[in-house]
Amino acid sequence: MSGPTVKPDCRFFRGDKPCRFGYPCDDCPHYAPVRHQVLLIKARAQGDVLRTTPLLPGLRRKYPDTFLTWLTDPESVPLLENNPLIDRILPFSLESVLSLLVERIDAVICLDKEPELAALATRLNAPEKYGFGLNAQGRLVPLNAAAEYAYRLGMDDELKFRLNNRTYQDIAAEAAEVEYNRDEYLYAFRDEAGKKAADFFRRRRVPKGRPAVGLNTGSGTKFETKQWPEGHFLKLIRLLHRDLKANIFLLGGPREGAFNGRLLRRSPVRIFHTGTDNSLPEFAGFLERMDVVVCSDTLALHMAVALKKRTVALFGPTCPKEIDLYGRGVALFSGASCAPCYKQTCDDGRCMRDIKPEAVLAAVKELLGTGGSGK
Repeated sequence: MSGPTVKPDCRFFRGDKPCRFGYPCDDCPHYAPVRHQVLLIKARAQGDVLRTTPLLPGLRRKYPDTFLTWLTDPESVPLLENNPLIDRILPFSLESVLSLLVERIDAVICLDKEPELAALATRLNAPEKYGFGLNAQGRLVPLNAAAEYAYRLGMDDELKFRLNNRTYQDIAAEAAEVEYNRDEYLYAFRDEAGKKAADFFRRRRVPKGRPAVGLNTGSGTKFETKQWPEGHFLKLIRLLHRDLKANIFLLGGPREGAFNGRLLRRSPVRIFHTGTDNSLPEFAGFLERMDVVVCSDTLALHMAVALKKRTVALFGPTCPKEIDLYGRGVALFSGASCAPCYKQTCDDGRCMRDIKPEAVLAAVKELLGTGGSGK
C-alpha cells in the first residue's frame, strides 16, 4: 500500500515537520521545485554583512528562479531575517557545513577572506564559483578572474588607501559577477521592532517638534581607532542644544555602557540614554526614530543607511570612499597624513580627534536643511 506522494524537491519542503502551508504534498498549490541553488557566503563582520545585501537584487536578476541560501555568523542572522530575497539563512556551524557538503549547489559566492570560509567555498562541489577560496597550499586566492580586483585590494595598501574610488558594493558585485545598479541595502524592519523605542519616547516624554539627533558613540569591536573623543561628544551635545534645540539620544551597545554613562552624567543639558542592552531589532527601532544619526564607521552606520536615515559618518582609520551613503549623508574625514591606516590600536588618534564638533554640527545642519556646510 503506497502512501501519499512526497515532494522533497519543493523549496518549502521540511521533511521533519509540515511546511509552512501545511498542505499534503499531493495536491499542494504552493509546490515550487528547486531547480537551481546559489550559496552566498558572507559572515564577517556585521556591518559588512548588511552592506552586502545590495547585491541581492543583482543576484535575483542573474538567477531569477534560484533558491538562495546565505551562510553567515549566528550574530548576523537578525540582520537578514525576513528578507524577501533570501530563501534560507544558515548560521555558520558544523551542522550547516555538513548539510551543505551533501547538497547540490549550482553556484557558490564567497565574499569572505577568512580561511575557514574560503576553505568551505573551495571544498563545495559547484560548477560556478566566485569570490575567494584556498589553493593547495592553504593560501587565499580568487576563484574567478573578476574577483582579482577585490583580491588585490586586500594586499595593496596604495590601491586601497589612495587609488581606489569604488564602493564596497561595486567591488563585491564585480567579484560575484552580478549586475550592480547602485541598489540599496535591504533590511526588513518590522513594526514590532519599534515598540521599545515608542515606549521610551512616551515614558520619557520626549518633546515634540524638535529634531531628533542620535549619537552612536562606539567604535565597534575591532577598531579602537574609530573612537571619537568623549570631549568632542560633550561639545557637540552643547552645540546641538544651543543651535537646534535638538532632542539628543545616546546610542550604543554593551561596550558603550560606561562611555555613555559618563556622557549622561557630564552633559550640561538634557539628553536621552536609550540603553546599551537593546537587541538588533530594538536598536533599529531607535534608529528609525532619528532625524539624523552621527556615528563612526561601525554597524550603526550601515544600519542607518539601511533604514535610509540622514547620517553624519566620521572616518579616521578607514576609507570613506568605500562607503555609499546614497545621497543622504555627509562623510567627514580629517585627512590626517597617516590615515587611513586600518590599525586597530594607535597611541595618537589624531585622525578622529581632528574631526571637530563644529564640523559635525555643520553637517547635521546641512542634512536638516537649516544651513551650514559639512565640507
